[in-house]
Amino acid sequence: MFDSKKSRLKKKYNLLREKRNHNYFCNAPFTALRFHRNGGVQICCHHIDYQFLENKTLHEIWFGKELESMRKQMRNFDIPKSCNFCSSAFYSENFSNVNALSFDFLEQAQNGYPALMDFSLENTCNLSCIMCDASLSSSIQKEKNIYPLDKNFHYDDGFISQLEEFLPNLKVAVFTGGEPFLIKSYFPIWKKMIEINPKITINVTTNGTVYNSVIEDILLRGRFNITVSVDSFEAANYNCIRKGADFNKTMANVYKFAEYCKNRGSIFTITACPMQMNSSDIPGIVSKCNSEDWDISFNTVIKPWNQALWSLKSEELEDVINYYKNYNFESTTSQLASGNIKKFSSLIDLLQIWLDKTKNFEVNIKSEISINDLRKEIFNIFIAKLSETEVKNNRLLVQEKVKLVVLKIPDMLISEALLNYADKMSKEMIKNEFEQNDIDTIIDHMCIIAFNI
Repeated sequence: MFDSKKSRLKKKYNLLREKRNHNYFCNAPFTALRFHRNGGVQICCHHIDYQFLENKTLHEIWFGKELESMRKQMRNFDIPKSCNFCSSAFYSENFSNVNALSFDFLEQAQNGYPALMDFSLENTCNLSCIMCDASLSSSIQKEKNIYPLDKNFHYDDGFISQLEEFLPNLKVAVFTGGEPFLIKSYFPIWKKMIEINPKITINVTTNGTVYNSVIEDILLRGRFNITVSVDSFEAANYNCIRKGADFNKTMANVYKFAEYCKNRGSIFTITACPMQMNSSDIPGIVSKCNSEDWDISFNTVIKPWNQALWSLKSEELEDVINYYKNYNFESTTSQLASGNIKKFSSLIDLLQIWLDKTKNFEVNIKSEISINDLRKEIFNIFIAKLSETEVKNNRLLVQEKVKLVVLKIPDMLISEALLNYADKMSKEMIKNEFEQNDIDTIIDHMCIIAFNI
């Protein structure tokens, strides 16, 4: 990127930030760590490079040369390739959707220790939500008879011992799943955090379906911010989206969690996934949260592609945008409600960017013959690279999986850019993708890549 353009974008981007954060693109490498169920360590959920606890200690990872190199890049606004999720939003000037900004509130410790840790240690979950996949839900994994070749890393007492060095400096801990309140390994971690540093703010994102005396006990010991995922306040639609949940039971728990946060002085949030199925319900969710004095947040739904709003035809997506723009919320003097409406406006901005991309896809869509030729080339690249690896499963079955994946990628996303991306993928990355994931998950991954390149 030309220095003049980078400088212009940097100035516009920094107008959204506090002064102390102007010297680097993202604060996460200086302040945050995320733990994956495979033992991989990242700086955030969108960062695609891993270091592994199987090979290094937590101390070696945080103070090692790899992260120090990344910190140097961030100081120079040279966004690493592993941070494509944020760089694509940054370069398109969609700054409100640059996830890096969400780390700006964290202050860097003088002793260099992280202020935030994000735990996603298991996919144990009691639901099979339509926008989820086997990697995030054990229920879906069971339904699809998917048994990953790489087992979960065992976060045992040894890991908790490594954490002890970091806990005195920790300000915020984030726990997701699966369903966090069904993940047994989280409870000893919470107890250790509360024992060593009871001032840690513990953020839990839950589907809201479970609440019992064990959960209540740990909540009363610590300081928890609770986020409950609710994608519709229309019972029928909610039950269709959150398969396995009961709207009335969830709502009873929602009010319990909200009351806990109110009494504790902590933050209660409703988070929603805007999709095709619930697109008409989204403004109503904002209105409900405003009336209850609840915070609202929106997840960016890229997958599954056939539920994502970006995959609508341009005229359909335009209808959604116009509906949102013309929706009249009740006037309010509440700062929280005003903030909710502002987040809703940011959602509209994101949909507008998606609309522009969709229109561009539609304009540039190729002939059926050309699309088929590109599919064949992408298929051949995958097969050629797989042939260079030792495939653990039946090779013919893996090849059939490749064929089905390439065939099911939507026409609008089949492009020279996707072909070039496939050509640059490492053979090990391709091998892991097709060996460890089911067809629908791989298609979703390829669609995310194709939409963002």
